[in-house]
Amino acid sequence: MLIKRSLSISGHRTSLALESEFWSALIHAATQEEKSLATMVAEIDKARESRQEKSGLASAIRVWLFHRYSSTVVIPRVAQQTKEKQWCDECEAPTATCADPHDAGE
Repeated sequence: MLIKRSLSISGHRTSLALESEFWSALIHAATQEEKSLATMVAEIDKARESRQEKSGLASAIRVWLFHRYSSTVVIPRVAQQTKEKQWCDECEAPTATCADPHDAGE
């Protein structure tokens, strides 16, 4: 469910709708960096504008949060899973699920 909040960023009022999980993560990030929520959102907005992204602010915040937390949660987990599996060179599927191992000798 989307929760809409009004913020003042870069000298103007704006409304922002995010899911509660994203609000929680954004507030947590702002607290960790000792910034106000409005300051954090303004920084994300400024970065989005400098990259000339065509996405909206809510999408930019979701992506920013993904990048912030993926470096500590998602990417290490994927890297570990990748180390644990053997991959078929031909179809790039895990060898355990590859229907035809595509033996190089054939």
